[in-house]
Amino acid sequence: MEKVIHTVLHAGLEKPVKILHVTDVHLVETNDRDTEEHKALEIRRRAIFRAEGNFPPYTQNEYFEEAVRMAEELGALLMVTGDVMDIQTQGNIEEFHRIIDGHDAMFTPGGHEHQRICRRTMEEPDGYWIGSRQKLKDAFPEFDMDFSSRIINGLNVIAADNSLDYFNAETVRRFKAELEKGLPIVIFFHDPIWDHMLNVTEPTHPNVQLTPEDYATSHEMIDLINNHPLIVASIAGHGHVEAEKVVGKNRAFMTPGLYRGACRLIEIV
Repeated sequence: MEKVIHTVLHAGLEKPVKILHVTDVHLVETNDRDTEEHKALEIRRRAIFRAEGNFPPYTQNEYFEEAVRMAEELGALLMVTGDVMDIQTQGNIEEFHRIIDGHDAMFTPGGHEHQRICRRTMEEPDGYWIGSRQKLKDAFPEFDMDFSSRIINGLNVIAADNSLDYFNAETVRRFKAELEKGLPIVIFFHDPIWDHMLNVTEPTHPNVQLTPEDYATSHEMIDLINNHPLIVASIAGHGHVEAEKVVGKNRAFMTPGLYRGACRLIEIV
C-alpha cells in the first residue's frame, strides 16, 4: 500500500476497535458476458485510472487484495464505501466477488456501482437506476445495500447508502432506531456530507425523481450526523483525496481512492 492514513477517534470504549476503510477502487474488468461497448469503454477507463493512480507497480485489483489481507492481519473490520466497480459490468461483479468472498466486510455502494455506461462519456437510458440497483442487490445478497450496522466492543458501526446523493426515508428511520441504542456511532457512506450534491434542490441524476419530502428527509439525516452527540465521526470517499473537516459539531473525514494505493486505518478508543 502506498499510503495508510492512521486516524484515532475517542469514544470512551473499554476495548479499542480497528476499522480499515477503503473506497473508490474503480475496478475496470469485463468478460465474455459483457458487451463490446463495455469492453471498449473499460479499456479507456483503465488508461485513466492507471494515469491517475501512477501505476504500475500495482493495479486497483492488487491494492484491493492487499487491503483485504491488511484488515485480517490487523484484526480490523474492512469497511468498503462504494465505487468499487467503475461500471456495472459482469466482469467487475465477478472480480469484486473473487476478492471479497469469504472475508468479513461491510459495504455500501457509490454511484458507479449502478452505472452500466459512464455518465461522463454518454447518456444512460431512462429508468436505468432502478434496474441496475436491483441487479446490484441480486449480485451481492450478502450486503444490505441500503443500511447496515454492527456493534463491536460497545461501538455502533453503521454503513448508510447515499449513492444517489441523498438519504431515503427508510435509511433515516433505521438510523434513528440505532440512535435509540445509546451507543457511540461511527458512520460510513460514499458521498461526504459537505458535498454540494447533498444540498441541491434539483436531482443530480435525471432518472431519479426526488420529491421535496425526499430532500427534507435527507437534510434531517445530515443534521443528525453533523450534530448528534452520539456521532463520533462520519467517514466517506467519493472525492479521491484526503480531507478532514468539522461539520456542525462533529468530525467528518474523506479517504482517498484505493486505486491510488491509499486507505485509512481507524482506531476507536
